[in-house]
Amino acid sequence: MSTGVFKNQESLSPDFPIEMYWDEIPHRTNQINMLRNFYGDILEKKGKSFLRRLQIIGPSGSGKTCTLKFFGNEFESKAKALGVNLKHVYMNLKFEGGRRVIFYRNLVRKIEPRLVSASFSAEEMLRSLVSYLQDEQRFILLTIDEIDYFVRHFKKEGIVYDLTRLNELSNRPCGVVGVTFLARGKEFHDLLDSAELSSLGRTFVEFKPYSSSQVFDILEGRVEEAFNRGVCSDETLRFIADVTASRKINGDLRYALDLLLYSGVLADNQGSSRILLDHVRRVLNQISPSLTTEDVVGISDEGKIVLLAVVRSLSDDYPYTSLREIRENVGVLCEEFKLKPIENIEESIQDLWDRQVIDFRSLLEIGISGAPVKDLDKFLDGLIKRLEARIEYGTG
Repeated sequence: MSTGVFKNQESLSPDFPIEMYWDEIPHRTNQINMLRNFYGDILEKKGKSFLRRLQIIGPSGSGKTCTLKFFGNEFESKAKALGVNLKHVYMNLKFEGGRRVIFYRNLVRKIEPRLVSASFSAEEMLRSLVSYLQDEQRFILLTIDEIDYFVRHFKKEGIVYDLTRLNELSNRPCGVVGVTFLARGKEFHDLLDSAELSSLGRTFVEFKPYSSSQVFDILEGRVEEAFNRGVCSDETLRFIADVTASRKINGDLRYALDLLLYSGVLADNQGSSRILLDHVRRVLNQISPSLTTEDVVGISDEGKIVLLAVVRSLSDDYPYTSLREIRENVGVLCEEFKLKPIENIEESIQDLWDRQVIDFRSLLEIGISGAPVKDLDKFLDGLIKRLEARIEYGTG
């Protein structure tokens, strides 16, 4: 039995698979129809189609991931009804990427774990996968998320070239019927060489930021699942929607979910039976537009420690800290959380900078991206609680 304001708090989590529970993705019908048109006739050919390449371009929190997962589930179900052995495979390069061989090992493991071999090179794993799909008459629709982050961070790994040229490994369909790349913008194109850019193609579907009315519609559905009846008024939801649709937040639905979640937590902690505008306004002073819960979840354990060290090194008097202070705090945190010492702190700082979580001006000026200096103490207090909740004692 639920207590307080929440009925199902997890439904506001960035990990919650909303695409498994909703019959549609609100305000993304046009994009889903474009996906259906682009990939639809593959099923008419019983999957025996050469690989197609598509790009999904849209800012953070514009519904790219849940829309592609929704479409992937739908496509997989239609294939099954037609007797086509097809599976949708979703890969997030922030979580499952890294070096080329690690990424392919993770990919192959999702398709057929028996094919995974620690002795195989990246090329051998790809060839083994294609041979398996062809021999077994199996087909894969592949979604690759965060390709722009990966290209910035691991430019020389050549994954774009590999995945878009799978047809060249054989003179017949490779078994991978489509690869859809998700990115926040097209700027990563500038980091690709001419061969990669050519094989990637120019076909893309655009996801524009959500408007205030669209955010309101989506949050209405989330409120029904997350809260008890009467907890969140339309007035409160409209305020959250307006804040989310502002130029600064740019319609990032992840931010709206964070704002709704932490406002609910605050209301619960104060013993209130409703989420008031005052709760939302107070939470607004503690979260940053540039750092959502999903961003925190996606950071490695070592990265979370380094980020927490950055946070604890900052003060409300100055928005930056030094690498030396961060090192000292990393040591303290490793003892506090009973972790092994972190040797390559610079690598974690580079990753946090690539993720646009921190600002790096010099070794003496490292800060949190987008953190309001005026309310930095409130923001840092909220971020520390979120980070500490995500770090497991005794790991490492």
